[in-house]
Amino acid sequence: MPDFNEFLNTLKVDLLDIAQQFGDDVKTELINDGKAFAFKSKNDLERWMTELVNGSLTQDDFEWLVKGKKDLAEMEALKQKGLALAKIDKYRMALLDTVIKSAFKLIP
Repeated sequence: MPDFNEFLNTLKVDLLDIAQQFGDDVKTELINDGKAFAFKSKNDLERWMTELVNGSLTQDDFEWLVKGKKDLAEMEALKQKGLALAKIDKYRMALLDTVIKSAFKLIP
């Protein structure tokens, strides 16, 4: 099972890559919102990654569970920038996809 700090480090690098696609003006906020989501979901993410490693959870199940946590991705830092809700939702979905991809990178 990957260490949660290892997951956070991978997530941060992956969020930097995603943030560059959206532009430097939202990079810091996207990373901060991503870390906030990870910490709010820490217990679930750790449990689900363990179940993924053990084979009791499929990648599709993991993806579905993470996307079910969409409401925890509050995107407060981006909201404070005054962005339109449609744009914030686009960032939220990119964040969730990045969380999933980051976790899959750590699963043997």
